Amino acid sequence: MNKKREFFAFNQQPLAGGTLTNWLTVLAENGFRVHPRYMARFWYITMLTSITSIPKMIERRKYEKDIEKVEAEPVFIVGHFRGGTTYLHYLMSRDANMSYVSTFQTMLPDNYIFMEKFFKKILSDSLPETRPMDDIEMAADNPYEEEYAVANLSPHSFYHGWYFPKKMKEYFDKYVLFNVDKKIVERWKEVYSYVVKKAAYKMGKKRVLLKNPPNTGRIKQLVEMYPDAKFIHLYRNPYKVFSSTMNLYRGIMPLFSLQDYNMEEIEENIFYFYKAMYDKFFKEKHMIKEENYVEIRYEDFVKQPLKTLEHIYSSLQLPHFEKSRERFRRHIASQKDYIPNRHSLDKELKEKIYSHWHETIDRWGYE
Repeated sequence: MNKKREFFAFNQQPLAGGTLTNWLTVLAENGFRVHPRYMARFWYITMLTSITSIPKMIERRKYEKDIEKVEAEPVFIVGHFRGGTTYLHYLMSRDANMSYVSTFQTMLPDNYIFMEKFFKKILSDSLPETRPMDDIEMAADNPYEEEYAVANLSPHSFYHGWYFPKKMKEYFDKYVLFNVDKKIVERWKEVYSYVVKKAAYKMGKKRVLLKNPPNTGRIKQLVEMYPDAKFIHLYRNPYKVFSSTMNLYRGIMPLFSLQDYNMEEIEENIFYFYKAMYDKFFKEKHMIKEENYVEIRYEDFVKQPLKTLEHIYSSLQLPHFEKSRERFRRHIASQKDYIPNRHSLDKELKEKIYSHWHETIDRWGYE
C-alpha cells in the first residue's frame, strides 16, 4: 500500500471519515480523555476530519434538498452481533432492485457523492481483504452497517463506545435502549433518516436493505419512522453468539479504541447488552405489522439459504425474487468454501452464559 492510501485508511479509524464538528463533540462528551498511547489516532482523526470538512459542505449544499425528497422503504435485518446477519445482508444485496449502505458510504457519509472518484479508490486500496473478526470479504461497494455512518455524523451512536470504552455501557443505554430525552431521540431519527435517504438517492432504488445489530433494540423508534417497513429477525445459538461476539471485540478494540479497556469488563457488557437488547425487542416487536415480520433460525438458513430466502421474500411480499434468483445462487456458490470460526466453551462458562441468557436459549430450544 502506498503512503497516500495508507494515510487515508478510514477503516482503521472510522471516525476519521466523519465531520470535525462531530469529532469534537464526541471528544468533549468524553472529557477529551484519550490515552497517551493513542494520541497518534487522535491526531489522525482530527487531521482527516479537518481535510474533509470543505468537500462535505459542498456536498451538503449541492444534494441535501434532493435527498430530503426521497421516500425510502426500508427492509431491516435485525438480530444480535455475530448472529449470521452479515451473510443474509450480503446475499440479499444481490437483489438489484434494492439500495443499501455500502462500506464506502459508511466511512465517508458526507463525502461519497461529490468526492466519490477521489476517495473511493483510496478506500478500496486501503481496505483489508477480509474483516478482522471472521474473514468475510471487505470491499468498498459491499453492504455495511449504517451505524458507522450515524456515528460519523452525530454523537448519538452506540459505536462511540468502541472508541471510548469507558462509556460503552452509557452509549448503549442512550442510543440502543434510548434512555434519553425525547429531543435526543428525534435528533437521532433525523440523522438516521438522512443516512437511509441518501443511500436510496445514490443507488436510485427506494427500497433500502439495512443490517444493523443495534436496531434490534430500536423497534419502537423504527416503526414510528417507517410504519410499513419490513423486518427480518435472524437468531442463532446464543452460546455460539457469545463466543463469536467476544472474538469480535478482541478484533476491533485494538484497532478502534482511544482509551484503555478491560476484556473482563467487556465480557460483562456483552452479557448485559444481549439481554437488555432482546428484552426490549420482545417487548416491542408486536408493534411491527404481522405481514411485515419474518423470523429465521440461522442454522436453518445456512443449511438451505436459497429456500430460506424464497420464504423471506414470500412472507414479506417482496418482489423480484425470481429475477434475482440466479444472482442469489451465484453468491451462495461463492461462499461454499467459507469456514466459520470455531470456538469451544468450558462447562463453567457455558453455565454462566445460560444464567444470563436462559430466556432466549429456552425460547429458541438451544442446548
